[in-house]
Amino acid sequence: MEVVVVSYNSGDVLDACLTSIDRLLPDTSIAVREHGTDMTTRRTLEVIAGRIPGRIRVEFDPSNPGFAAGCNALAASSTATWLLFLNPDAEITRWPSDSVLPSGDAGITGATLIGNGPPGTHFGRSYGVRDEIARSWLRRVGRRPDGRGFVSGAALLIDRRSFERLGGFDERYFLFYEDIDLCLRANAIGVPTHVETNWIVRHVGSHSTRVQFARSLTWSYESACRFHATHGSSLVAYRTYVLADSIARATAHSFRRGAIARNAYWQLARRAASDLAGRRPYDAPAVEP
Repeated sequence: MEVVVVSYNSGDVLDACLTSIDRLLPDTSIAVREHGTDMTTRRTLEVIAGRIPGRIRVEFDPSNPGFAAGCNALAASSTATWLLFLNPDAEITRWPSDSVLPSGDAGITGATLIGNGPPGTHFGRSYGVRDEIARSWLRRVGRRPDGRGFVSGAALLIDRRSFERLGGFDERYFLFYEDIDLCLRANAIGVPTHVETNWIVRHVGSHSTRVQFARSLTWSYESACRFHATHGSSLVAYRTYVLADSIARATAHSFRRGAIARNAYWQLARRAASDLAGRRPYDAPAVEP
């Protein structure tokens, strides 16, 4: 098994992430791909590589091709039978004494995530527009996958053979939804999805996106449009939901005097309204990162 980490200027959290791997999985190799240009992150990686020589390999790609593309690049250069994808702002706090590998020779296993909302917000059995609304407006959590469903890419374990059969993550998703898409495509070819309750990962969440909030909303929206259209949900219904949700959130932030969030949500509302009026296809050129 190899642990795969794609980072974007995540030097302030990478040490804790990689230290947790070293502590709980001391014989496991680690692959890190840095997509940012922050020199602090590079120095952090150099220090860690010197601390665990022979077990960590590091790649740099400041062009920032996206999370999915970075994961695929590291997987392609790996020789491991199993790939554990881990976010840089995630720490493994418990690894079961027995293996978390699926009982068969193929499968996807997600960790129990803590620190970033209830566990049920990170997995589910379906993810249509209705599920989006139920999670966002009604605060409902998903049901645990029973062989079918999805888990979070913040901590996702998959066998190499299945990953290659799927063509890896869909690189048309710059950020967001690529993990749900991978799981549902896996289910479609008979690869099961489960959550391991004894594999616990503390995930901060939004580390790479909070400093570019407006862009992250755009990336999420564009990925969601592709996802819902690809997996059979109404694109009109999704964009209508985003329009209403964005207006409500922008209004709320106006009362809270949150100018950055308010402006970002108004921008998203205008984008959704424009797309609805112009019937913009989901695969139109994305906004440049």
